Amino acid sequence: MGGGSHGRVPVGLTLVATLCAFAGSAAAVLAPTPAAASWMSDYSTRSFGELVIPGTHDSATRYLSSELLPDDGQLPKWVRDAIRIAEAAKIPIDQLVRRWAKAQSLDVGEQLERGVRYVDLRAGWDKPSGAWKIHHALTGQLVDEVLEQVKVFLTKHTSEVVIVELSHFFGKPSEDDVERLAQATQEIFGELVKPFNGDTASLYSMKIGTDFVAKNQRVVVVFEDDAVGAKYSFWPGRTLTNTYADTDDPRRMYAFNREVVMAFNDKETFREDALLKLSWTLTTQAQTILASLNIFENNPHSLLELAAWKANPGLSHFIAEASLYHCSIAHIIVIDDLEHSNLLDAVLALNGRGMEEKGECLWHAHNERSFEAIEDYENERFDFWITSE
Repeated sequence: MGGGSHGRVPVGLTLVATLCAFAGSAAAVLAPTPAAASWMSDYSTRSFGELVIPGTHDSATRYLSSELLPDDGQLPKWVRDAIRIAEAAKIPIDQLVRRWAKAQSLDVGEQLERGVRYVDLRAGWDKPSGAWKIHHALTGQLVDEVLEQVKVFLTKHTSEVVIVELSHFFGKPSEDDVERLAQATQEIFGELVKPFNGDTASLYSMKIGTDFVAKNQRVVVVFEDDAVGAKYSFWPGRTLTNTYADTDDPRRMYAFNREVVMAFNDKETFREDALLKLSWTLTTQAQTILASLNIFENNPHSLLELAAWKANPGLSHFIAEASLYHCSIAHIIVIDDLEHSNLLDAVLALNGRGMEEKGECLWHAHNERSFEAIEDYENERFDFWITSE
């Protein structure tokens, strides 16, 4: 995976550099790195297979309306639980749901300026208005508006490449409706679209400079509907390998992602050219929502707080431990609440070190324990992360 030429970095230096990148309070609002908007210019000779890309989960949920996306049987369990809890507690449904649906406090344009190069856009068909809207339980901005933000960024920063994943086509859209979404996406990006060449693995080896920037084809559209997307040369959903832990327990999420990374580094489990998206995210559960209503405990009151208090700070330790055992993390790391994280610094530190060769990861050989069994030092650190404000 391009790691053979960079040599070994002493473990101590790797750990210090990685942990320093995450210094500071978990909930601090961090100013964007000056070079964040054009960081890919320093990696023009690298391919996607040789880079880690910072990304966001439910990227366009800064603005959510009071309207629930019509339930077509696809709404996640936590939404149905939140509705029942709100009704029982006599709280406005949209207010409670919004707390746990809003995953980002920055809009997509601001995220891109802060270094994000992968955006996760959930597109729902809002039949009453006849429009495609961003959704996460509640409806949000028009999808067109968000795509325009991506285009504005790419027009301004000509050294950058962005992966846009359009998925979760809820609302029972017809094939014609999906065609309208694809057509609108093509019209907005135009010649900026990097056309799919029939081989998903080829994205792994394409160079940022020669294959994207030089041709001014700087947006990779990954489209959920393969058949419709193919008409517009979009990349199919299988282009990226998506994972998530489906838990609100940071220890379980840590353990799950460690298993994912171990598998990613195993030649027998993942293809050599697989592009993995690792989700460093906690998924809302009913007990999380109930706990947020307890006025006698200091529990997270929203998904943003859940991310800032319990998920994002733990990424530093995860990266440090993976580096200790010479493991590559993934090609895309996505988080909630980008504003209260040091994701870009961590990613640039990883890119500076370089990707490890498949088969070099020693995590499985040296550490067979589950995360719950890790010694007091690590548990104490998690206690600090969880209670930091």
